[in-house]
Amino acid sequence: MAIAEITVIPIGTPSPSIGDWIAEAVRVLENENVKYEVSPVGTLLEGKNADIFRIAAKMHSASFKKGIKRVVTTIIIDDRRDKEVTMKSKVASVKKRLRKSAK
Repeated sequence: MAIAEITVIPIGTPSPSIGDWIAEAVRVLENENVKYEVSPVGTLLEGKNADIFRIAAKMHSASFKKGIKRVVTTIIIDDRRDKEVTMKSKVASVKKRLRKSAK
């Protein structure tokens, strides 16, 4: 399973705030069977690569459906194949290392 960060940026919104368009992109995930977390600058999700690309395309298209004429989407995929990792396990691994280095 891969972990991805997807950031959708609608260009040409009537105001600097893009929250309404981001909400539409995240709403796509409510209909998908994936774990996800919304962060201040993107959305993290776990899934198979094919699902991630399919979902990213849907998220990208969501702003167009709301009338935006240009969208920039970035996708970062961490695809580790030697062992199963999750968003939770990766965060736990970093926290464990921080505790060790604090001693």
